Amino acid sequence: MRKRMTRYLASWGMVALLAACGGGGGGGGSGLSLSSGGSGKPEVAAAKTLGTPDARNGSYRVYAANGTQQQLSVDFDAGSYTMTDNLGAAESGTFAEDFTEPGTYVFASGRITTAANTSRFRVTTDTIVGAFPFQTAYSSPAAYAAQPFVAARDFVTTAALIDGTYNRFSVTRSPGGVQDSTILSMRLSGSGTVLEFCNDSIIYKIDLCPAASKRTYAVTPGVDDAWVATNVANSSDVANFRVARIGGQNVYLGGGVSVSPAQQFMRIGLPESSSWPTTRGIGSSTTGSWGTNLISTTSSVRTSTGTDDTFGTLTMPVDSTAYTNQPLGIRGVNFTGASKYFAMQVGELSVLVGARNNTATQGYIQLNLIDTGATPDARNGRYKVYATNGSRQTLALNLDSKRYEMTDAAGTVASGSFAEDTAEAGSFIFDSSRITSTANTARFRFTTDTVVGAFPFAVAQVTPESYAVRPFVASRALVKTQSALDGTYNRLGINMTATGGDSSITQIQIANGGTVLYLCNDNVIYRIDNCPSASVLTYTVSAGTTVDTWRIVNVANPSDNGTFAVARVGGENIYLSAGNVASTPPRSVFRIGLPERATWPTVIARGGATSGGWGSTGADASYYARTQTLPDGTSATLAATLGSMGTNGPLNMRAATFTGPNYHFASQSSKLFAMVGSRNPATAGAMEIGLID
Repeated sequence: MRKRMTRYLASWGMVALLAACGGGGGGGGSGLSLSSGGSGKPEVAAAKTLGTPDARNGSYRVYAANGTQQQLSVDFDAGSYTMTDNLGAAESGTFAEDFTEPGTYVFASGRITTAANTSRFRVTTDTIVGAFPFQTAYSSPAAYAAQPFVAARDFVTTAALIDGTYNRFSVTRSPGGVQDSTILSMRLSGSGTVLEFCNDSIIYKIDLCPAASKRTYAVTPGVDDAWVATNVANSSDVANFRVARIGGQNVYLGGGVSVSPAQQFMRIGLPESSSWPTTRGIGSSTTGSWGTNLISTTSSVRTSTGTDDTFGTLTMPVDSTAYTNQPLGIRGVNFTGASKYFAMQVGELSVLVGARNNTATQGYIQLNLIDTGATPDARNGRYKVYATNGSRQTLALNLDSKRYEMTDAAGTVASGSFAEDTAEAGSFIFDSSRITSTANTARFRFTTDTVVGAFPFAVAQVTPESYAVRPFVASRALVKTQSALDGTYNRLGINMTATGGDSSITQIQIANGGTVLYLCNDNVIYRIDNCPSASVLTYTVSAGTTVDTWRIVNVANPSDNGTFAVARVGGENIYLSAGNVASTPPRSVFRIGLPERATWPTVIARGGATSGGWGSTGADASYYARTQTLPDGTSATLAATLGSMGTNGPLNMRAATFTGPNYHFASQSSKLFAMVGSRNPATAGAMEIGLID
């Protein structure tokens, strides 16, 4: 018979503008800090006022990757939790569902100080799998980090029902930050009276384990649903464990503190099985990442967000079959690479652990709850926004529910729904109460890990606050490695005050492994290698306040500094910068830099403009044409001739000549088209950004 523990609880700068221009205008630009969660408190789930309590409410026993057993009490009606550690200290707070990943709930805790809050959890019957900011093992003073856990409340208490062959993964934590892994097979037999495991450097099936490597324990009932295993050859070697019922399967769970040697350990064992289906698990790892793991007979694909608020995908090969002597339910992962792992999966759990004696991975564990529902849209998630009103924000999207949240640097959230534009395949229309114009021109489009669109942002430097649709570029693939910043960029920018705007057109080069930025500060738009030496400004480049932003400082004038990022769009680097400048009058700035190249293909791009318009642009070697809808509901057609920038000018830039004194400058990458007005009062501060079909 099985015993269930169920208990309902009712408890939850200033940054100066680079004084650079091509054809005039300032150059640097900076932005505010950006986070996709951080330690902010999530919105509390609305409490129920009628009906029965949520069946998931109650108390769960926690086995944590820091090697402790704790207790988690949750109340889904109130959106509150209490995590009580092995010493009796309690951490209480609230949680709320992440709308970009339904079924995932986010813990709010003062312990969370990282850029992104990856302390989350998912639920199945009588089980919670997630990550929590547990104390780092042996830290003094106490430090906290998001670490995986399994929590259960349905345990096997009948001895005969714990029998079976299991594959057991373990991780240990020792003083000084030392950690290790163990991978082995084990068997419970004799109607729950005998435990055997294979303690060998080779991972054997328990039936094939060499006699000298087999360890045998006598098993007796313990207290509180636990079992006590005593080594028959060494009575001082005693272990406690429980067997939980998760997804209709037995799951072996162990954890605690060892005095000699000093260790904190976690152990999880899944039943041996020859079945190896393709599964999609969602969960956490000991690196602090939260995400999905799609595992098959050939590959493991981990798509996740780290505590540093960066998003990434890691694809590794999986051994198609187990080795001859190895349990069928264990597969090697990435054994041709430097970072080696083992994987197992049964029922509703999938687990990866670092290989022992592999310094790159030992002590690593990843715990996932398998999701058998429809696969969510891969574009769901959070993107870092660089907006042409001079702000940096976060855009969260759920393509399945058609919901969004745009969060500014002050934490103000604009949320709503969006819908597919039936008149323009691939475009989506933002619905927002900020939009009061005749026509709604707020839209967006996708390419890999990038959103390009227009949104009703606050108008730069205007008080009281008002809103207007302005273009933006948003990415979740920003460069974190300094040496990968190198390149030559055609940088187009705008500067905005409360009374007007200005433009910046120049070419820059990032060189020397991303440590130096050169900018051509001249009224003529030169290629950087043709820029007169007196007009070349030199900046040092160093790490910014986040892992994917970079700070530039003029070596001749340190007050001339800024912050930028580099996004990977269409396989190319794109320079982005946005922020406020404490000048007189104060300014908001935006910069976009597209890579220098010799080719200028014919393209069609769709996107927004600072006029508030949304439309389609066609450009070839000599001609530009745009058809757009303006906020007042009228349609407009624009046309211009395109000309090169001359023998000394950038190769991937064109001068656009409209009728009258309207001149613009355009550049394109493999996926983006950008155009900015000249410094002429009729065009200064105007910008268009489109995503190329």
